[in-house]
Amino acid sequence: MDETKTFDERLIAAMGEMVNPTKSATAEVPTRSGGRYTYKHETLDQVLAAVRPPLIKNGIGLTQKQVWDETTQQYVLQTIVFDAENHRILDQRPILPFTDAQACGSWETYMRRYALRTAFALTGEDDDGKAAKDYVAQEPRNPTNHPLGKTTKQKPVERRKKMLARVTQLRMTLMERGLSEDGLNAYLIATYEVDSADKLTDEQLVDYGKQLAKTVDEYQGKEAGDVD
Repeated sequence: MDETKTFDERLIAAMGEMVNPTKSATAEVPTRSGGRYTYKHETLDQVLAAVRPPLIKNGIGLTQKQVWDETTQQYVLQTIVFDAENHRILDQRPILPFTDAQACGSWETYMRRYALRTAFALTGEDDDGKAAKDYVAQEPRNPTNHPLGKTTKQKPVERRKKMLARVTQLRMTLMERGLSEDGLNAYLIATYEVDSADKLTDEQLVDYGKQLAKTVDEYQGKEAGDVD
């Protein structure tokens, strides 16, 4: 470590030594028609392995912790670099409330990985992710396969459009309250393993709308209603 360099100079040097992590973990996701597709992603360990050694080499520590944000009145995840005299928050994103421990753990792991990539401008291979997205977009939709069964026969297209519109409205409200679009999308991936609401089944869409409405109620202190 060159002790004559400033903290920022050492941070820049560390970032220059970082290599984009390889996406070696594979996830399998069921599709609406009963098929399955897979996509690759990097693990949190792989991202940390790309980030920590260059930082330590340049005398810089790294931590990620949850803290209470008085401004937004919610818990946030902060990605922080530091040394004996300096302290920098490189990334901050909201932690959504969960009642399920597994969902909470999945969300935090995803957000830590995503925050590190954002903070240090890292990317990964996305060919498999693009292929999966294209595969889902090409799949035919069959209303008879929906989990809601007969309830989807009464104007299913109009009903789904109404649900999607309501979800979009709730997401916009949450973004106005300080939640990021990336964070909301990360919840979709962690909970339903899809990257956009229009890929949810009708049953999942109703559940997602209820979760959004509940979060809006908690942040705004007023009734937001359910998606129906």
